[in-house]
Amino acid sequence: MNLWVEKGIWDPARFKQNGTIKFYPKGTSLFLQHQPLTDVYLILSGRVRAYLLSPSGEERHLFVVGSNSIIGEDNVWSMGSYAYCAAASTDLEIIRIPKTLFQDIVRTTPGLFEIVLQSISQKQNALLIQTQLMSFSSIEERVIFVLVQLAETYGQRSGETVLITIPFTHQELSQVVGASRVSVSNVMLSLQEKGVISKMNKQYLIHSMPGLQPPHLV
Repeated sequence: MNLWVEKGIWDPARFKQNGTIKFYPKGTSLFLQHQPLTDVYLILSGRVRAYLLSPSGEERHLFVVGSNSIIGEDNVWSMGSYAYCAAASTDLEIIRIPKTLFQDIVRTTPGLFEIVLQSISQKQNALLIQTQLMSFSSIEERVIFVLVQLAETYGQRSGETVLITIPFTHQELSQVVGASRVSVSNVMLSLQEKGVISKMNKQYLIHSMPGLQPPHLV
């Protein structure tokens, strides 16, 4: 799974008549880990960031999902609580679906169980990737890995150059790679000095995709 998924596999039409459409501003918390699992959320527009929260308040980023993605479904068939936290990375339009209603729709709609399994499998793979990155990769390797993923998801390609069309800050990038903003800024400055990337307004241009070598993940 790409750790930054712009467009998911879910069809919102199945849930619009049954769930409740909600609008949330950037930064709004949808749910926290260990809270009772009451609702599942299907994203219509915007992005949601999933993360873990330590008892001391430290965050560990997991993944970002965008439109036509679902979040909160991981434990809907087993445990009674959310496995992680989720918050709006941008202004957000979502469908809030009560847990029991979501279960009923999935049970009675042919093919939906397969989509649920695919969605959960993608998130499991994202967790494995994050575990490998945090355990075995340097900060520079983590930054490069995320830049490549952003280029694959949001990139506008012209030959070997790719413009990442989504703006992001060093602070946002630091949350994704699990490092301080200063450390991430130093890596980005080093990549610019090497001529690998350059900044255009709030967007980044990768001058040569082959020049970015992300860590190999099994």
